[in-house]
Amino acid sequence: MRRRGFTLIELLVVIAIIAILIGLLLPAVQKVREAAARMSCGNNLKQLGLAAHSYHDVNDGLPTADGFTRGWGFVPRLLPYLEQDNLFRRIRFDVNVTCQAMASVRQTRLSVLLCPSDPKAGTMSDNRTMPVAGCPQIAGDSGVGDGAAANLFRGFHPNYVASYGDGFNNIASSAVDPFGGDGAKARYGCGGCGSNNAVTATPACPEPGQGYGGGRGHRGIVDYVGLAGAVKFAGITDGLSNTISFGHTDWQTSSNSSIWMSSTGSAHGTSLPPNWKLRICLPTAGMSVDSCGGATSSWMGRGFSSRHTGTILVALCDGSVRTIPESINQFTYNALGSRAGGEVISE
Repeated sequence: MRRRGFTLIELLVVIAIIAILIGLLLPAVQKVREAAARMSCGNNLKQLGLAAHSYHDVNDGLPTADGFTRGWGFVPRLLPYLEQDNLFRRIRFDVNVTCQAMASVRQTRLSVLLCPSDPKAGTMSDNRTMPVAGCPQIAGDSGVGDGAAANLFRGFHPNYVASYGDGFNNIASSAVDPFGGDGAKARYGCGGCGSNNAVTATPACPEPGQGYGGGRGHRGIVDYVGLAGAVKFAGITDGLSNTISFGHTDWQTSSNSSIWMSSTGSAHGTSLPPNWKLRICLPTAGMSVDSCGGATSSWMGRGFSSRHTGTILVALCDGSVRTIPESINQFTYNALGSRAGGEVISE
Protein backbone atom coordinates (compact mmCIF):
# COMPACT_ATOMS: atom_id res chain seq x y z
CA MET A 1 0.00 0.00 0.00
CA ARG A 2 1.47 3.36 -1.11
CA ARG A 3 1.62 6.16 1.44
CA ARG A 4 0.49 9.56 0.30
CA GLY A 5 2.44 12.59 1.53
CA PHE A 6 3.61 16.08 0.64
CA THR A 7 6.38 16.52 -1.84
CA LEU A 8 9.09 19.06 -1.03
CA ILE A 9 7.73 21.43 -3.67
CA GLU A 10 4.23 21.26 -2.22
CA LEU A 11 5.58 21.95 1.26
CA LEU A 12 7.53 24.97 0.02
CA VAL A 13 4.44 26.30 -1.75
CA VAL A 14 2.37 26.01 1.45
CA ILE A 15 5.11 27.79 3.44
CA ALA A 16 5.27 30.54 0.83
CA ILE A 17 1.48 31.00 0.94
CA ILE A 18 1.54 31.21 4.75
CA ALA A 19 4.36 33.78 4.61
CA ILE A 20 2.41 35.90 2.13
CA LEU A 21 -0.71 35.77 4.33
CA ILE A 22 1.31 36.80 7.40
CA GLY A 23 2.86 39.64 5.40
CA LEU A 24 -0.60 40.85 4.40
CA LEU A 25 -1.97 40.47 7.91
CA LEU A 26 0.79 42.23 9.89
CA PRO A 27 0.13 45.77 8.59
CA ALA A 28 -3.55 45.35 9.42
CA VAL A 29 -2.70 44.18 12.94
CA GLN A 30 -0.32 47.11 13.39
CA LYS A 31 -3.00 49.54 12.23
CA VAL A 32 -5.49 48.11 14.70
CA ARG A 33 -2.91 48.27 17.47
CA GLU A 34 -2.05 51.90 16.68
CA ALA A 35 -5.74 52.81 16.49
CA ALA A 36 -6.21 51.31 19.96
CA ALA A 37 -3.15 53.15 21.26
CA ARG A 38 -4.39 56.42 19.82
CA MET A 39 -7.80 55.88 21.43
CA SER A 40 -6.12 55.20 24.78
CA CYS A 41 -4.01 58.32 24.32
CA GLY A 42 -7.06 60.42 23.57
CA ASN A 43 -8.81 59.06 26.66
CA ASN A 44 -5.83 60.01 28.84
CA LEU A 45 -5.79 63.54 27.47
CA LYS A 46 -9.55 63.75 27.96
CA GLN A 47 -9.13 62.78 31.62
CA LEU A 48 -6.47 65.43 32.11
CA GLY A 49 -8.59 68.09 30.44
CA LEU A 50 -11.63 67.24 32.57
CA ALA A 51 -9.47 67.15 35.71
CA ALA A 52 -8.30 70.68 34.91
CA HIS A 53 -11.93 71.76 34.59
CA SER A 54 -12.80 70.21 37.95
CA TYR A 55 -9.82 71.89 39.59
CA HIS A 56 -10.82 75.23 38.08
CA ASP A 57 -14.40 74.85 39.35
CA VAL A 58 -13.16 74.29 42.90
CA ASN A 59 -10.27 76.77 42.96
CA ASP A 60 -11.43 79.46 40.52
CA GLY A 61 -8.32 79.02 38.42
CA LEU A 62 -6.02 76.43 36.87
CA PRO A 63 -3.10 74.96 38.85
CA THR A 64 0.20 76.79 39.06
CA ALA A 65 3.74 75.43 39.15
CA ASP A 66 6.28 76.24 41.86
CA GLY A 67 9.15 77.02 39.51
CA PHE A 68 12.40 77.23 41.45
CA THR A 69 10.95 77.56 44.95
CA ARG A 70 9.63 74.11 45.88
CA GLY A 71 9.76 72.66 42.36
CA TRP A 72 6.32 71.01 42.26
CA GLY A 73 4.55 71.05 38.92
CA PHE A 74 1.13 71.36 37.34
CA VAL A 75 -0.04 67.73 37.40
CA PRO A 76 0.40 66.86 41.12
CA ARG A 77 -2.31 69.36 42.01
CA LEU A 78 -4.72 67.58 39.64
CA LEU A 79 -4.30 64.19 41.34
CA PRO A 80 -7.53 64.33 43.40
CA TYR A 81 -9.44 64.81 40.13
CA LEU A 82 -7.66 61.86 38.49
CA GLU A 83 -8.75 59.34 41.14
CA GLN A 84 -5.32 59.58 42.79
CA ASP A 85 -6.33 61.16 46.08
CA ASN A 86 -4.20 58.73 48.13
CA LEU A 87 -1.06 59.75 46.23
CA PHE A 88 -2.02 63.42 46.56
CA ARG A 89 -2.21 63.04 50.34
CA ARG A 90 1.39 61.81 50.42
CA ILE A 91 2.69 65.02 48.82
CA ARG A 92 3.99 67.83 51.00
CA PHE A 93 3.77 70.93 48.85
CA ASP A 94 5.48 72.89 51.65
CA VAL A 95 8.78 71.04 51.06
CA ASN A 96 11.06 70.72 48.05
CA VAL A 97 10.27 68.17 45.38
CA THR A 98 13.84 66.87 45.88
CA CYS A 99 13.26 65.77 49.48
CA GLN A 100 14.13 62.13 50.12
CA ALA A 101 10.75 61.83 51.82
CA MET A 102 9.17 62.53 48.41
CA ALA A 103 11.15 59.83 46.55
CA SER A 104 8.23 57.38 46.59
CA VAL A 105 6.03 60.07 45.00
CA ARG A 106 8.59 60.76 42.27
CA GLN A 107 8.81 57.07 41.46
CA THR A 108 5.06 56.41 41.22
CA ARG A 109 3.96 55.51 37.69
CA LEU A 110 0.61 56.91 36.63
CA SER A 111 -1.04 55.19 33.68
CA VAL A 112 -2.99 58.35 32.80
CA LEU A 113 0.35 60.00 31.92
CA LEU A 114 1.63 57.19 29.67
CA CYS A 115 1.08 56.66 25.94
CA PRO A 116 1.08 53.05 24.65
CA SER A 117 2.73 54.17 21.38
CA ASP A 118 5.85 55.45 23.13
CA PRO A 119 8.32 52.53 23.34
CA LYS A 120 9.88 54.09 26.44
CA ALA A 121 6.62 54.98 28.19
CA GLY A 122 6.99 54.64 31.95
CA THR A 123 10.75 54.05 31.84
CA MET A 124 12.13 54.86 35.28
CA SER A 125 15.25 56.90 34.59
CA ASP A 126 18.07 57.41 37.11
CA ASN A 127 19.32 60.51 35.31
CA ARG A 128 16.63 63.15 35.77
CA THR A 129 17.51 66.64 36.95
CA MET A 130 15.38 68.76 39.27
CA PRO A 131 14.60 72.50 39.43
CA VAL A 132 15.59 72.85 43.12
CA ALA A 133 18.25 71.32 45.34
CA GLY A 134 18.28 70.01 48.89
CA CYS A 135 15.54 69.79 51.48
CA PRO A 136 16.06 72.45 54.17
CA GLN A 137 12.49 72.16 55.45
CA ILE A 138 12.85 68.63 56.87
CA ALA A 139 15.51 68.05 59.51
CA GLY A 140 17.92 65.32 58.49
CA ASP A 141 16.62 65.16 54.91
CA SER A 142 19.46 66.44 52.75
CA GLY A 143 17.66 65.90 49.48
CA VAL A 144 20.57 63.90 48.09
CA GLY A 145 19.65 62.49 44.69
CA ASP A 146 18.36 58.95 44.45
CA GLY A 147 19.54 58.61 40.85
CA ALA A 148 22.66 57.23 39.25
CA ALA A 149 24.89 60.09 40.44
CA ALA A 150 24.86 63.07 42.78
CA ASN A 151 22.12 65.61 42.14
CA LEU A 152 20.29 63.24 39.78
CA PHE A 153 16.88 61.82 40.60
CA ARG A 154 14.85 58.77 39.78
CA GLY A 155 11.50 59.23 38.10
CA PHE A 156 9.60 58.78 34.86
CA HIS A 157 8.99 61.17 32.02
CA PRO A 158 5.29 61.85 31.30
CA ASN A 159 3.82 61.61 27.82
CA TYR A 160 1.46 64.52 28.48
CA VAL A 161 2.31 67.99 29.76
CA ALA A 162 0.48 71.30 30.03
CA SER A 163 1.01 74.08 27.51
CA TYR A 164 3.15 77.17 28.14
CA GLY A 165 1.72 78.57 24.93
CA ASP A 166 3.41 79.94 21.85
CA GLY A 167 5.87 82.36 23.40
CA PHE A 168 9.58 82.60 24.00
CA ASN A 169 12.35 80.24 23.10
CA ASN A 170 15.82 79.65 24.45
CA ILE A 171 17.77 79.74 21.19
CA ALA A 172 19.31 83.07 20.27
CA SER A 173 20.43 82.26 16.74
CA SER A 174 18.14 81.39 13.86
CA ALA A 175 21.23 79.99 12.13
CA VAL A 176 21.22 77.19 14.71
CA ASP A 177 17.46 76.77 14.89
CA PRO A 178 15.07 78.27 12.32
CA PHE A 179 12.31 78.51 14.93
CA GLY A 180 14.52 80.37 17.40
CA GLY A 181 15.87 83.87 17.60
CA ASP A 182 14.18 87.22 17.92
CA GLY A 183 12.87 87.14 14.36
CA ALA A 184 10.82 83.98 14.92
CA LYS A 185 7.75 85.96 15.94
CA ALA A 186 7.46 87.58 12.53
CA ARG A 187 8.25 84.39 10.64
CA TYR A 188 6.16 81.89 12.57
CA GLY A 189 3.66 83.85 14.63
CA CYS A 190 5.01 82.85 18.03
CA GLY A 191 4.23 85.36 20.75
CA GLY A 192 7.69 85.97 22.14
CA CYS A 193 11.35 86.31 21.32
CA GLY A 194 14.59 85.07 22.85
CA SER A 195 14.56 84.49 26.60
CA ASN A 196 17.11 84.99 29.32
CA ASN A 197 17.05 84.31 33.04
CA ALA A 198 17.62 87.97 33.89
CA VAL A 199 14.63 88.94 31.73
CA THR A 200 16.73 91.78 30.36
CA ALA A 201 15.12 93.74 27.55
CA THR A 202 17.10 94.44 24.39
CA PRO A 203 16.21 96.46 21.28
CA ALA A 204 15.62 93.20 19.40
CA CYS A 205 13.66 91.65 22.26
CA PRO A 206 11.84 94.29 24.32
CA GLU A 207 9.70 91.70 26.16
CA PRO A 208 11.89 88.67 26.86
CA GLY A 209 10.64 85.55 28.53
CA GLN A 210 12.29 83.57 31.26
CA GLY A 211 13.22 80.20 29.92
CA TYR A 212 11.16 77.79 27.83
CA GLY A 213 8.06 79.95 27.55
CA GLY A 214 7.99 80.84 31.24
CA GLY A 215 7.69 84.07 33.16
CA ARG A 216 4.91 86.57 33.71
CA GLY A 217 4.52 87.05 29.97
CA HIS A 218 3.81 83.41 29.23
CA ARG A 219 0.88 82.91 26.84
CA GLY A 220 -0.33 79.41 27.69
CA ILE A 221 -2.09 77.87 30.68
CA VAL A 222 0.91 77.37 32.98
CA ASP A 223 4.13 79.22 33.80
CA TYR A 224 6.60 76.55 34.88
CA VAL A 225 8.96 79.23 36.27
CA GLY A 226 6.30 80.06 38.84
CA LEU A 227 6.24 83.84 38.44
CA ALA A 228 2.73 84.23 37.03
CA GLY A 229 -0.53 83.66 38.86
CA ALA A 230 -3.16 81.09 38.07
CA VAL A 231 -4.80 81.31 34.65
CA LYS A 232 -8.59 81.55 34.71
CA PHE A 233 -10.91 80.43 31.94
CA ALA A 234 -12.23 83.97 31.74
CA GLY A 235 -8.74 85.06 30.72
CA ILE A 236 -8.62 82.64 27.77
CA THR A 237 -10.14 85.18 25.43
CA ASP A 238 -9.17 83.29 22.27
CA GLY A 239 -11.76 80.71 23.29
CA LEU A 240 -11.51 77.45 25.22
CA SER A 241 -12.02 75.45 22.02
CA ASN A 242 -9.16 77.34 20.32
CA THR A 243 -6.51 76.97 23.03
CA ILE A 244 -4.36 73.95 23.88
CA SER A 245 -4.32 72.86 27.52
CA PHE A 246 -2.29 69.62 27.29
CA GLY A 247 -0.03 68.25 24.61
CA HIS A 248 1.81 65.05 23.81
CA THR A 249 5.52 64.43 24.44
CA ASP A 250 7.90 61.58 23.67
CA TRP A 251 10.46 60.11 26.08
CA GLN A 252 13.21 59.87 23.51
CA THR A 253 13.22 63.54 22.54
CA SER A 254 12.44 65.18 25.87
CA SER A 255 14.72 67.09 28.18
CA ASN A 256 16.27 65.13 31.04
CA SER A 257 14.75 67.65 33.44
CA SER A 258 11.24 66.47 32.62
CA ILE A 259 9.82 64.37 35.46
CA TRP A 260 6.09 64.01 35.84
CA MET A 261 5.64 65.86 39.14
CA SER A 262 8.27 68.61 38.76
CA SER A 263 7.80 72.17 37.54
CA THR A 264 10.34 71.60 34.76
CA GLY A 265 8.25 68.65 33.62
CA SER A 266 5.07 70.72 33.59
CA ALA A 267 4.96 72.45 30.24
CA HIS A 268 5.93 72.34 26.59
CA GLY A 269 4.77 74.69 23.85
CA THR A 270 3.91 75.32 20.22
CA SER A 271 6.84 77.50 19.18
CA LEU A 272 8.42 74.32 17.84
CA PRO A 273 6.42 72.47 15.14
CA PRO A 274 4.76 69.15 16.00
CA ASN A 275 7.30 66.30 16.19
CA TRP A 276 10.09 68.70 15.23
CA LYS A 277 12.82 67.20 17.36
CA LEU A 278 11.57 63.69 16.72
CA ARG A 279 11.88 64.20 12.95
CA ILE A 280 14.88 66.53 12.73
CA CYS A 281 16.98 65.99 15.82
CA LEU A 282 16.59 62.34 16.75
CA PRO A 283 18.97 60.99 14.08
CA THR A 284 21.79 63.12 15.49
CA ALA A 285 20.74 63.47 19.11
CA GLY A 286 20.24 59.89 20.23
CA MET A 287 18.18 58.95 23.25
CA SER A 288 16.90 61.54 25.72
CA VAL A 289 19.65 64.08 25.29
CA ASP A 290 19.48 67.80 24.62
CA SER A 291 21.89 68.15 21.69
CA CYS A 292 20.77 68.49 18.10
CA GLY A 293 23.00 69.03 15.09
CA GLY A 294 25.87 70.30 17.22
CA ALA A 295 23.75 72.77 19.20
CA THR A 296 22.83 72.16 22.83
CA SER A 297 19.65 73.45 24.39
CA SER A 298 16.97 71.65 26.34
CA TRP A 299 14.49 74.06 24.73
CA MET A 300 14.72 71.87 21.64
CA GLY A 301 13.02 69.14 23.66
CA ARG A 302 10.16 71.40 24.74
CA GLY A 303 7.95 70.99 21.70
CA PHE A 304 4.99 68.60 21.57
CA SER A 305 5.74 65.27 19.91
CA SER A 306 4.39 61.74 19.72
CA ARG A 307 4.88 58.33 18.10
CA HIS A 308 1.49 58.54 16.40
CA THR A 309 2.61 58.66 12.79
CA GLY A 310 2.49 62.15 11.32
CA THR A 311 0.40 63.64 14.14
CA ILE A 312 0.20 64.63 17.78
CA LEU A 313 -2.82 64.63 20.07
CA VAL A 314 -3.73 67.60 22.23
CA ALA A 315 -6.46 68.44 24.72
CA LEU A 316 -8.12 71.82 24.31
CA CYS A 317 -9.26 73.99 27.18
CA ASP A 318 -12.90 73.04 26.61
CA GLY A 319 -12.00 69.41 27.41
CA SER A 320 -12.10 68.12 23.84
CA VAL A 321 -9.23 66.19 22.21
CA ARG A 322 -7.88 67.10 18.79
CA THR A 323 -5.45 65.53 16.32
CA ILE A 324 -2.82 67.95 15.00
CA PRO A 325 -0.97 66.95 11.80
CA GLU A 326 2.73 67.64 11.36
CA SER A 327 1.81 69.63 8.25
CA ILE A 328 -0.16 72.26 10.19
CA ASN A 329 0.66 75.86 9.35
CA GLN A 330 2.96 77.22 12.06
CA PHE A 331 0.95 80.44 12.46
CA THR A 332 -2.19 78.35 13.06
CA TYR A 333 -0.36 76.06 15.46
CA ASN A 334 0.98 78.97 17.48
CA ALA A 335 -2.49 80.52 17.52
CA LEU A 336 -3.69 77.32 19.21
CA GLY A 337 -0.91 77.78 21.77
CA SER A 338 -1.76 81.32 22.87
CA ARG A 339 -4.70 81.91 25.18
CA ALA A 340 -5.22 85.60 24.45
CA GLY A 341 -3.30 86.38 21.27
CA GLY A 342 -6.30 87.63 19.30
CA GLU A 343 -5.42 85.48 16.29
CA VAL A 344 -7.96 84.09 13.84
CA ILE A 345 -7.51 80.34 13.54
CA SER A 346 -7.96 78.94 10.05
CA GLU A 347 -8.88 75.27 9.87
